[in-house]
Amino acid sequence: MKTTFSILAFIALIFSACKKDETVTQQVPAGTVIKTGSFVTNAKGTSGTAKIITGENNTRTLVFENFTTGSGPDVRVWLSASTTPATYIEAGLLKSFNGTFVFNIAADVNVDVNNKVLIWCEDVNLLFGHATLQ
Repeated sequence: MKTTFSILAFIALIFSACKKDETVTQQVPAGTVIKTGSFVTNAKGTSGTAKIITGENNTRTLVFENFTTGSGPDVRVWLSASTTPATYIEAGLLKSFNGTFVFNIAADVNVDVNNKVLIWCEDVNLLFGHATLQ
């Protein structure tokens, strides 16, 4: 039984890693763009646009449009006050290395202070790229 579970877990891991190579295209929510910035490269080629959109009931969404970055393991999206992750708020795991996709932002996150979007590889402690939201 343990062997079967291990094999299934390994297959799921491989499948999830491969999915990041696919382009993800999610629907951008309607609303008002309150901040925007362009991604720049730090350690891996990164480009595209980051936006924060407010929608109905004051919901906030972080949107990546025409995004691309280099591949790597355990890549995360963080909001921070600087490009060094001394303190940060995790928006989530990177959904794909390219495409257009969204992350929900909690109401208590101060996007005026945490105005840097970091593409951070947790495994190797490396900043792939970032965008400054203005």
